Order: sequence, then structure tokens, then C-alpha cells
Amino acid sequence: MSTKKITIIAAVAFLLSVVLVAAAVGGIAGLFGDSSRTDCSAVGSTTTGVAGYDSDQMANAATIVAVGKQMIVPTRGWVIAIATAMQESGLRNLGYGDRDSLGLFQQRPSQGWGTPAQIMNPTYSATQFYKHLLAVPGWQAMSLTNAAQTVQRSGFPNAYARHEHAARIIVAAVHNATCSTTAGEWTVPALGHCSSGFGPREGVFHHGLDIAAPLGTAIVAASDGLVIDAGPASGYGLWIRIQHRGGTITTYGHNNRNHVHTGQAVFAGQPIAEVGNRGQSTGPHLHFQIEVGGEAIDPVTFYRQNGIELCS
Repeated sequence: MSTKKITIIAAVAFLLSVVLVAAAVGGIAGLFGDSSRTDCSAVGSTTTGVAGYDSDQMANAATIVAVGKQMIVPTRGWVIAIATAMQESGLRNLGYGDRDSLGLFQQRPSQGWGTPAQIMNPTYSATQFYKHLLAVPGWQAMSLTNAAQTVQRSGFPNAYARHEHAARIIVAAVHNATCSTTAGEWTVPALGHCSSGFGPREGVFHHGLDIAAPLGTAIVAASDGLVIDAGPASGYGLWIRIQHRGGTITTYGHNNRNHVHTGQAVFAGQPIAEVGNRGQSTGPHLHFQIEVGGEAIDPVTFYRQNGIELCS
């Protein structure tokens, strides 16, 4: 085979790999929706800290782990993300870096990672890192260095490995962190995209909001309250109902698996179930319903009144 033909084949192979990775990133972005549009306030992480790291660094680490948990990234991915942020920024949300690099992961606006304002949002930057990591074929079988370098394309490709041990310690310290995307007392119940709203639908009235998300996505309590029902329910397959302050009741339906029981007190942002496809369902999603005074109301309107956009 001629040198010219080999060169052409190599070029085509390279372009194909770029297209496949881009398609994978796009597919994952579509799957999770614009999950970076809502800030993740990490709750439930340790208060003991880790020697050598201050409260700001540990808070950033908790956010990275909480975002990974919401995106159903395996624990190995959290370790890779933490080690990467340790190398790139020392787990600090830096407003400067090499050329136009910014934030926890030193992502560059000029390379398509987002606007400077977006990259300086830890929730956004962590989400973008995970989206690119998940798009790497076989990343879980790679060494930490190779996985991180495939995402970051750093000028120091072998530097990530030295942080692996410390990253594991930090992940162990904040592994209970979960996203509480809150404004006041209320929290977004699941990361996904709104697929069916409140109101008339195919000749019947839909009393809730459907949030489409991958099977197994974490469902969290929308606010502090008491679980008044958790188990099988007609039409919903498996549901949870929580009563909150003032008598407001939230319902979470079509769950794949419940993690709480009737009579249990829960706090805003606490994982209570997993997105499922049980009952009368056309695909994995959360049916989220809010009742005030015994009447179902539009969750989007209710959340907007509390300073949160459920669907944007």
C-alpha cells in the first residue's frame, strides 16, 4: 500500500473518531437535558474535612461528587474528576489560568467548553467534565491518567496520576453529598428534561409534570417533610408521597425503586427513589405532582413562585 493511501486512511480514521466522540457528547447532553442550567448546592457531605484541604476546596469536591451522582456516574468517575480538578486548579474555582483557562477544571471558552460565566459555575464545569468523560469509549477500563488526559488534553498528560490516592480519600469524605438545587425551601426533584406538562393531555387532565431522565436517575425530596405513602400505586407502578410544611403534598411516580418508607422524615435534596418506567408509562420519567389544599397545581408555576425554573 502506498504512503499516500496510508495517510488518507489515517486521516479518515481520525476524523471519524472525532465525529463519533462529538456525537457521543451530543447524545449524552441530549439524554440529560441541560442539566448544567441549575446550580447544585451539595448537601449531606462530611463536616470533618480532610487534612491539607480547606472548606472551600472540600465544598468544591462535594459539588463535583454530587453532580456525578446525579448524572449516574460510577464512583470511579468521581475519583477521576476530583484528581483532575486537583491537578488543574487545586480544587479551587480559579478566575485565571493558562491562556483563557478558567474554573475548577481549567476549561477554555475558546475550545468550546462554554462561556466564561458558565465555566466559573462549578455545577456547569463538573457537568461538562462528566459529559466528556462518559463519551470516551471504555473510560472505566483506562488508567486515571489516560481517562483524564483524553478529556482534558493537557500539556502535562502524566500529572494526574499523582493525585489518585488523595482523590480517593476526598471522595470517601464527601461520598454522601447530593445535589440540592434549592431556592428557599424547595429543590428540583430530578435532573432531566420536562417532557409533558400540567394540563389537558390526550383527552384527560394531566395533574403533574413529567421529567424524562435515564432509568435509575436519582429522585430527591422536593422539600423537608414526612413520607405519608411509599409503595405500589395504581397507574404509577411505584410511588412516594410526602407531606410538607403547610400541608403541601408532593407525589413522585413510576419509580424504579424507592429508598424511603412510610412514616420516615426526609430533608430537601435527600435521595428518596430512582427514576423508573413502571405503571402506565411510555418511557423512563418522573411524574412529579404538587397538591395545595387538596388540589393539584402546576409544578412549574409553583417553583417559579419560589425562585426556581423547573423547565427552561
